[in-house]
Amino acid sequence: MNINFNFTQERINYFIYALFFYSLSILYIIPYELQLPHAKIFLPLLAVTLIVQAFCYRTKILVADIIIVCSILILSVINFSQYHLFRYSLPICLMAIGFSGFKKVSVNRTYLITMCWLTLLSMISQMIRYRREEFDGSGRVSLSVGDPNLSGLFMLLFFFLSYKLKFKPGIILGLASSVLFLSRNYFVTLVIFFTIVIFEKPIAKIASKINFPILFIILNIFGILVGEIFLQYIEVGFGYDTGSTRLFSFNDKSNLIRFFANRFLIDSYINNWQLALTGYGAEYENVFRPIGAIIHNTFLEVIAYTGIPLGILYFWVILRTFNGYYTKDNFKYIFSYLFFCLFLHTGLQGLSPFLFISVLALPSQESANQHSLQVGRNLEGFYK
Repeated sequence: MNINFNFTQERINYFIYALFFYSLSILYIIPYELQLPHAKIFLPLLAVTLIVQAFCYRTKILVADIIIVCSILILSVINFSQYHLFRYSLPICLMAIGFSGFKKVSVNRTYLITMCWLTLLSMISQMIRYRREEFDGSGRVSLSVGDPNLSGLFMLLFFFLSYKLKFKPGIILGLASSVLFLSRNYFVTLVIFFTIVIFEKPIAKIASKINFPILFIILNIFGILVGEIFLQYIEVGFGYDTGSTRLFSFNDKSNLIRFFANRFLIDSYINNWQLALTGYGAEYENVFRPIGAIIHNTFLEVIAYTGIPLGILYFWVILRTFNGYYTKDNFKYIFSYLFFCLFLHTGLQGLSPFLFISVLALPSQESANQHSLQVGRNLEGFYK
């Protein structure tokens, strides 16, 4: 009897299961106005889960990841701030260790689909209830966070997860939200996403030859230059369109103020190197809100909070992790998300990058189906 059996039971990645539960619960299911101190509770629990799992499974962690984590912790102690610790240092350390080696993660599909249904129902409920009142008295649909643009960020992440899982109700809600939130950045990002889907093969052929960290730097320079061009040369209208036509209008005063916030940060760091080393930290919003808008560029926003040294280490981990999942299956997610982050805040801090990396680490549904088919063949070969 010939036995062709090459089957090993996959270990459960409890850290990833906990991460999905934490991210989806806080970003979507639990209303934002409750203002739970979730980071101080769940991040230590995630850290304990990851440490115990690594010890029990004897997980191999790359030396480079250990070095960068130690460097971040040392810098965090030198310039200690609870704000930095729970918003940046601890999350990025968990990302470095939790995704060390850049392996694809296996999560039970039933578990993820159940979480998606809970998330979907919660978001629909929020979109029925919450409105942001505009200057003309009209109301724009939003999630419980109260900001249609930030709601667009959360919806984009859920859309990515739904698309990778082929969860059709989530995909439909994500598409419908482009005209419900009326967020220009979200709308343009979806256009970019589906353009990449349509021309996936030629784009993948070009993208596979591009160094991702260099691409990231170039795109952020491009985003900053767009802001400067806008400030210098674009004639700004004083009206603020709150209707559907705003999706195609970009020269209003709101963008002018946002780009000015970018310039304000750069000038403040050039003129005060001590501030550039420590960042604004918890005082960030107190400084930038009086200007009229906070920074709408995620790279600059993180640097504004953390300062340059910690920001460099933070983005070292971000780029290293993104680069580990920089594959053909993920190009459409990575490129569209990077564009979104050029013109909005929060995309690369807090739970947002955690959820995004988790989505990238999931195998595509086609790959998952092939894996299940191979397991079935192995079992069939075993019993013959």
